[in-house]
Amino acid sequence: MKHLKNLFAAALTLVVAMALSVTAFAAQGTIKITPPAGTPANATNTYKIYKVFDAVASDAGISYKLHKGTELTGDMATYFEVDPAGNVKAKDAAKDSEGKLTAGAIAAITAYVTESDLVDTATSTGTAVAESKQLDNGYYFIKTSTGTVVTIDSTTPNAEVIDKNTVPGVDKKITNTFSIDEDGKKALAQVGTDVEFTATVTFGTGSKNVKFHDTMGTGLSYNGDVTVTGVDSTMYTVGKEGGDTFTITFNDGIAKDAVATIKYTAKVTDAALTVDTGKNTATVSYGDNNATTPGSDTNVYNATISVIKNDENGKALPGAGFVLKNAAGKYYKFANNAVTWVDTEADATEYTSGDDGKLNGEFSGLANGTYTLVEKTVPAGYNKAADKEFTIAEHDYSATNLKQTATVVNESGAELPSTGGMGTTLFYVVGGLMVAGAAIALIAKSRVAKMEA
Repeated sequence: MKHLKNLFAAALTLVVAMALSVTAFAAQGTIKITPPAGTPANATNTYKIYKVFDAVASDAGISYKLHKGTELTGDMATYFEVDPAGNVKAKDAAKDSEGKLTAGAIAAITAYVTESDLVDTATSTGTAVAESKQLDNGYYFIKTSTGTVVTIDSTTPNAEVIDKNTVPGVDKKITNTFSIDEDGKKALAQVGTDVEFTATVTFGTGSKNVKFHDTMGTGLSYNGDVTVTGVDSTMYTVGKEGGDTFTITFNDGIAKDAVATIKYTAKVTDAALTVDTGKNTATVSYGDNNATTPGSDTNVYNATISVIKNDENGKALPGAGFVLKNAAGKYYKFANNAVTWVDTEADATEYTSGDDGKLNGEFSGLANGTYTLVEKTVPAGYNKAADKEFTIAEHDYSATNLKQTATVVNESGAELPSTGGMGTTLFYVVGGLMVAGAAIALIAKSRVAKMEA
């Protein structure tokens, strides 16, 4: 009987011990992480969760323990200590005036954890909350792909944290050309001229792996003259990655709210008529996952005037030549993919109508303004057509405004004075003289005949 009593007592002790074990160590919870505001909808954030210390939660609070077989190493001993009971305590040096971890303590923990301490990886897309798997109570270090700022918190059993990194911002505008909209996003510019762009990159908290990407359409030809102000010249390099026109790579460590101002120019090509070819897009990528901000776009346009030549019967009329004059009285000249304006009609570019009545070229690459079409060469047997005026309005990027076409008609036949004019009077005068001359001749002949008789 005594042996049975001892066996029962031992079994009861084991049950109690197991119950205590479950209470102390089996409590589990999750860590929910809210990504930074403004995270692009398609950006994926990765959160690596490391367990720094074990933890035991009770009604009295929470106590922290070192992992089995570990000790405080490096700078950790400066900020933390282990008491005789094996509890990890934070020294005064680890806390600021608000009781939060100091930068030194955070750096010490960052250096202390290793990949063997990694217990989970949580991901999120856009601003959706990332959630860890079930985790034991503990003191956790969370490293994010969005930036350099880390999060350190306890689970008792759950924790909700906010990613304190902020997304860098980018904005780009057209700042120097013929006609620019107020927001700097659209402009009319003459082919062959330079357009200036100004972009700004605003750095957020913990900005990491920040790159500025600029991509130009075929309607723009980059002049290779980028300049950067607002950050030290040692903090960036200019190069070219992938399909970029150029790429600026910024070093980590640029202060929060610092603004890099980027200026550069591009020459407008004759392909810039449409939104796609004159488009210039700037984006910023950041973080370990190279998340990319939405693009900041600008568009540069130019206009074209084309002509169809007909006779008065609507039939195509070949052989007519035209030049174009601007409001300053200068003439259009297109050479080397650029528009210039010359003083004389003789030096101007002349386009001539073919058998289909269409000119062998268009007056393309125009900025906003008023222009006059002048017929320089008139087909034989036809009268010169009257000059025709065109107006390309600013801030109007419709096809109707940017792609203007006119049908110019020549009428055949020589020009004669109208009835009642000086020409008719001359006919009357000449006719009268001829009648008078005939009468005089008749009288003279009659007198000669009488004398002979």
